[in-house]
Amino acid sequence: MSNSLQGFDVRAATFAADVEQAFWVNFWISIVLFLSVVAPMIYFAWKYNANKVKNEDVENVTHNTALEIAWTLIPTAMLMVLFYYGYTSMQVLRTMPAESESIVVKVEGLKWQWRYEYPANANGHIHKIGGAFQKPKIDDKGKVIEKGTMGITALYVPVNTNVILEMSAPKNDVIHSFFVPAFRMKEDVVPGRTTKQWFNATEVGEYDIECAEYCGTDHSYMYSRLVVLPQKEYDAWFNSAEDTPKGNFTKTGDALLQRHGCTQCHSILTDEMKIGPSLKTRLSKEQVLHVIEKGQNKLGYDMGAMPAGLATGTDAQEIAAYVAGGLKGEKPASFAACTACHGEDGRGMGGLSPDLVGYDATLLGHVFKNGKEGMIGRMPAFPEIPEDEISAIAKYLENIGK
Repeated sequence: MSNSLQGFDVRAATFAADVEQAFWVNFWISIVLFLSVVAPMIYFAWKYNANKVKNEDVENVTHNTALEIAWTLIPTAMLMVLFYYGYTSMQVLRTMPAESESIVVKVEGLKWQWRYEYPANANGHIHKIGGAFQKPKIDDKGKVIEKGTMGITALYVPVNTNVILEMSAPKNDVIHSFFVPAFRMKEDVVPGRTTKQWFNATEVGEYDIECAEYCGTDHSYMYSRLVVLPQKEYDAWFNSAEDTPKGNFTKTGDALLQRHGCTQCHSILTDEMKIGPSLKTRLSKEQVLHVIEKGQNKLGYDMGAMPAGLATGTDAQEIAAYVAGGLKGEKPASFAACTACHGEDGRGMGGLSPDLVGYDATLLGHVFKNGKEGMIGRMPAFPEIPEDEISAIAKYLENIGK
């Protein structure tokens, strides 16, 4: 089964040929310089082996002016050729076109997905697309045996148009690298800084994007897609409010969890602990005890922060066991400390405080908007997720928890 990175066999950007030319000039000159040192070394080691040369035949050669001039000037000339091709290709890559003549797209790289934000169109609508991407699986003959999840996770651009990418990563993230093999283009994406790169795609088509800087657990899955469209097709999409001009994507709960990158930190169908806790059940006993001990003041509920230490000792253990069990069985007397805010049924008093039983839309909305402090650190906020998608995720998690 083949799932290799694609694009090295095409040159789909205006500067791709320049970069490739610089590479091959560098490669062959490096080969020549390597052989000019290693080949004579091997030859001399063979010719002047101690078994072949008598001591009385050894001469003291002080210097050879012509040879010394040659081995100085020839490598210097070769290195100047390398410098010329390297500098001219870099100049093309680093000379940004005017923004007035380009499309400027904001790119965010974060563990482990790419997100894209376009300028506002004539109606004031701003396209914000991107998310976790799953490549299609292709066999050795090029046949797709399992579809991927391109759809809304792709970067869409028109053909023969300058595109400037303003790239950044969240301050608490790591360094990523935006790499498009078909364009011979790669640029680091650094937390807390803005880096820029540009391109002009010359061929309509779809091209792989990957992260070329090791960035942690799911680095090898940090894919996206660059889709080059005819100008009219791009304009029709850009001036609409449609999420994507090409590629179908579903808004079911499982698909949304995948697209927003939740499955990269959380298990969904098992109790496995990944970077974050499993979402198969609402709360584990350890999570409940952690919240009782530390409190919780990051979710932004109307009732405000939950103070720490509302229960201790045996009472805390009883509450944790009862909540982790889905509030089933005999209710311990100690749970009375929780009912004032969470209600007798633990459902959160109509959204005034978190639901202890399941992941309802209100709870997920607060988590996505504000982030969350947990046992192993802080989950970042995802305020751009719309209400209908939050509801779909909540419904999905509620069903798998039964």
